[in-house]
Amino acid sequence: MPIINKYQISSIFAAVLLLSACGESTPPDHRAAVTLPLYMEGDADNGAIIYQDACGQCHQLNAGLNKKGPQLMNIYGAPAAELEDYTYSDGLKTSGWVWDAQTLDPYIADAEKAMLDSKMLSNPMPDAQERADVIAYLSTLRAAVPITEDDSKQ
Repeated sequence: MPIINKYQISSIFAAVLLLSACGESTPPDHRAAVTLPLYMEGDADNGAIIYQDACGQCHQLNAGLNKKGPQLMNIYGAPAAELEDYTYSDGLKTSGWVWDAQTLDPYIADAEKAMLDSKMLSNPMPDAQERADVIAYLSTLRAAVPITEDDSKQ
């Protein structure tokens, strides 16, 4: 039986709430389920603390709850700029990036250097270990993907 960590429990809870919502409203946009293995070169527990301090003001972890930045659930391994309910910069939309350690590291280090027209206005994060910890945490953000009517007809 697989072990569920504390980050997955909150993700599962959010997915259950999303799936159990009543009404005919359009479900919030979401990313596909993460298929990459967890990123193990950082400390996810420390990354969660750094994330709250450095990223939490602008990024939520629930589909449909974008703030200044897009929500980050299922971000690890996802194509950049794929949520339809968030307005991305043109550079990010045309980048062809997939969010993994190779793209997240320079973007977290200094988003404005990594992407000239980046909308992310965070302070640079020069510490490589802190970035690895944040990436390890982001790789744990895995939620069940809600099934829509269109998906159930396939």
